[in-house]
Amino acid sequence: MNKKNTIADLSKSLPDNKTGNLSDPEYISRVINHFIQNKDKNELRISADASAARSQQYNRQNIITALTNIQLTFKPNYVAGKNVNINTDEFKLALMESMARLEKTAIPKTMNQIDSRTIDFVEMIFGAFIRDTNISDNIKSLLLLLQIPILKISLTDSKFFNNNNHPARYVLNSIAHLGIGIENKDNTLYQTIDYIIDQLLHSFDKNILPFITAKTSLDRLSEIQKNKFTKTEKQTQHLIAIEYTQQLVLKELKHYTTNVEIPDNLHPLILSHWSTLMFHRFISYGKDSVEWREAVGILRLLAKSFSPIDDKDDWIALRSIYKGIVNSVRSCLTNTRQNKEKIFIATSNLNNYYFTKINESEYFSTQHKNSNAEENEFVLFDNLYENYTSDLEPSPLDQQTEDSNLTMHSVPDLIEPDNWFEVFTDHKHPVRRLKLSTILQHNKKLIFVDYLGNKVIEKNLDTFITELKNDQSRLINDHSIFEYALSMVIISLSAKN
Repeated sequence: MNKKNTIADLSKSLPDNKTGNLSDPEYISRVINHFIQNKDKNELRISADASAARSQQYNRQNIITALTNIQLTFKPNYVAGKNVNINTDEFKLALMESMARLEKTAIPKTMNQIDSRTIDFVEMIFGAFIRDTNISDNIKSLLLLLQIPILKISLTDSKFFNNNNHPARYVLNSIAHLGIGIENKDNTLYQTIDYIIDQLLHSFDKNILPFITAKTSLDRLSEIQKNKFTKTEKQTQHLIAIEYTQQLVLKELKHYTTNVEIPDNLHPLILSHWSTLMFHRFISYGKDSVEWREAVGILRLLAKSFSPIDDKDDWIALRSIYKGIVNSVRSCLTNTRQNKEKIFIATSNLNNYYFTKINESEYFSTQHKNSNAEENEFVLFDNLYENYTSDLEPSPLDQQTEDSNLTMHSVPDLIEPDNWFEVFTDHKHPVRRLKLSTILQHNKKLIFVDYLGNKVIEKNLDTFITELKNDQSRLINDHSIFEYALSMVIISLSAKN
């Protein structure tokens, strides 16, 4: 679970004039105590009337017992899209009726101010959960089931709101974190969390042990879910890398071989053996590696060498460089895992092609009249190599990378792998809660996966930035929900004082 977002961390993202001293436990205690112990005018009137009627008050044990009795039957449900509010007065009325039935008395009683206001405060916390758009809607329904256990803890543990390490707070935070990508209830993860909560509700009285057990169960579930997600996401990323690299290699091949007539017997060499080599070099070493640049450089030479010999300089250039090309191709392919016999045949075909092309050229007989020509030709190798490749334009990958690099420098900080987003799909379907898994920088593609690690959608970077600006998509903050809710309530109460 993400534990870095404490109240102190959360307060840094809020306006200075609204945070007060959220990192100060004493400040938090003062605000809570002021709310619980100070009566408003309405409560003073009610208290005076009650005193005048000499009505009795339920003690705290009465309240705890009544809460325990309705712990399994109290089933609030969050309905997405509706303006749901925590109805504290209605809940208190149900609680009072439950206590009256327990005591079997017709004499009306009241709830003392501290207990009543403590219930109010806890309900404000759960109200903040409901308003927190970072929590998935289905998880909100599960959190609401824990209202009564949290009420009982807050009534029996005066230090609960100042204890960042309390197991109950950990359980709430862990449930929200685990369910960050849950979009429906028909999955094993949701049902397992639901089961853990159900077991807690059946076993929790006042002893904190059931929350410790739930904490342990959620930790184990989190580890299992993390391992499953990581394994699936890696497979997804691998398949994406394969698909993307295949497309990239195909584009490179098309760029350098368009309008080039490749001899039929050399098709296997270029379209199979060399494309396979380029694919594995990109996957293993990347675009900026020496290995990849060498593969592209040799492809350029091969493509250029298939051009017709138009003059004596072309003939000299090819004769000077062809053995170097054949040896380079053979050396590179021999070090791959491809079939060695097929490689030998393919490179032999390449050598025979050059030999035939050179010897059948009209410039062959005239050039050999000069006995020193061969020696002079090979002295020119370095210059010829430069001339042979200098007129090549940047490939689609080179241009695409250049354009992408300019864009990536201005990408908002929030667009980074592992962040969760509500991602716009289209106007006919709801947004999806997805994790940004991969950024393909060369083509500015963002790959999003679900909570299982499976690819759901890919987005063009520019399009996604526009969606963020238009509030069609948005970042989901994977924060500690209890600390965040507490900070919101403290800020609200401080503003009223």
